[in-house]
Amino acid sequence: MTLPDRIHDLLNRLTGMPARIASAVANISDADKSVAPPNGEWSVSHILAHLRASDDILAHRLFAILTRENPALPAYDERRWAEIAGYSEADFELSLNTFTLRRAELVNMLRQIDNESWQRLGSHEVKGAVSLFDVAASLVEHEEEHCAQLEALWDEKSHLP
Repeated sequence: MTLPDRIHDLLNRLTGMPARIASAVANISDADKSVAPPNGEWSVSHILAHLRASDDILAHRLFAILTRENPALPAYDERRWAEIAGYSEADFELSLNTFTLRRAELVNMLRQIDNESWQRLGSHEVKGAVSLFDVAASLVEHEEEHCAQLEALWDEKSHLP
């Protein structure tokens, strides 16, 4: 797959994530969104909080790579970030709406850049040199993993008596 094709695929996946999350939780009651499953997994609200924190961190890295030459990209604990931001206690719908709007802005910005800019680099504190494409791909892969977790939670709940 060529770089332009990979970029197009990545942008489509980033664009579709808020709707995929909304669909995965559409039939879960507000009360159930904050209840952790008995298997020790995160609640729906905690998963969205984690996704919001990851988006905050990785979107900032994307902007940094585009606006500076080889910027330093500090490592953060997204769980701690979510805790400090209070995302898991936030109104779920408002949080999802905020995530959706921020994602639209991010994708709009990314659609404007040329193919060469996708290869710009930043220096991650732990991983070393990472490209803009690498950071965006990491964001979408991480979100897809947690979206599958949300979809599995709904599937489990839909089969309960």
